[in-house]
Amino acid sequence: MEVYHDIEEQVNRASSGFRLSIENTLQVGFNLFRKAPAEFIIASILGLIVFSNPVSGLLLGGPFMASYFHMADLARKNKQIGFSDFFTGFEKALDLIKLSLLIFLVVFLGLLLLILPGIYFAVSYVFAHLFMWFYDMEAPEAIRLSRKTVSGNFGQILLLFLILAGINLLGVMALGVGILLTMPFSFCVVYAAFNDIIGISN
Repeated sequence: MEVYHDIEEQVNRASSGFRLSIENTLQVGFNLFRKAPAEFIIASILGLIVFSNPVSGLLLGGPFMASYFHMADLARKNKQIGFSDFFTGFEKALDLIKLSLLIFLVVFLGLLLLILPGIYFAVSYVFAHLFMWFYDMEAPEAIRLSRKTVSGNFGQILLLFLILAGINLLGVMALGVGILLTMPFSFCVVYAAFNDIIGISN
């Protein structure tokens, strides 16, 4: 419970307003990626297999996302990344799958409502998997805390979201191979943003 109260307090501070340097966050994400580029690229090959199918992407995407964040955390702490770390997210597979399904449902319904609500929800829930993975939150609570955090400066998170979307689009256009670099880079950037705004314990 002590950790929960600390996180709740930090989220409250973030929701009151925060400043995030987009340039610095992108740089930190890149620095994390280049600490273990081979490992991140191998993980991306596995991730592409999962995300290439809508069903497997929806069901297994959550655990793989958590694994990316776990790897980014190891990179930040200068710890070695092993093959087993590619699948660490599956330790909380059921909870992460529930979270992904819940987010998908809300975002999908939002997209049906003139698109803009769906975009709002997609951006607002960008930190939900991080709250669940690093702070062991239940799905509804992870979603609530992510939305509350992002509300502190929705514009900056939206801008970061759009920049990463553009970078990944360029990765796809680069004969599809570029996505092996841009996808893990994007997860490292999201991790860096979360660590800057909320913080992750060592």
